[in-house]
Amino acid sequence: MDINDLVARRVRTLRDAQGFSLAALAERSGVSRSNISLIERGQSSATATVLDKLSAALGVTVASLFEHSMPRAEPSPMARVAEQPVWTDPASGYIRRNLSPPGGALCDPAGRGGLPRGQARGL
Repeated sequence: MDINDLVARRVRTLRDAQGFSLAALAERSGVSRSNISLIERGQSSATATVLDKLSAALGVTVASLFEHSMPRAEPSPMARVAEQPVWTDPASGYIRRNLSPPGGALCDPAGRGGLPRGQARGL
């Protein structure tokens, strides 16, 4: 599954579960209603900043936006490479791979991130 589609489903599912309209989530998060709509339709790749704002407004971790809704039959502390969602921040090129499966045995989700080889870090 495409990572934008995964994030789109999770944001919409979490928003619906809490009974928030697009306008209510926009007000709580500081993200425009049109941007949230584009993200939920999978037509926009959200930046790390936007995902942070949305997750805070929804009361979840950023990592949970990358989880599949369906629980796994046998939880494992690490997900297989093919099952690890990979997300790239379109503005900076930062790449994040979620190593922990949803509902896994780890208290905190494990992840790995970094910039593509050869890309300078802005300090």
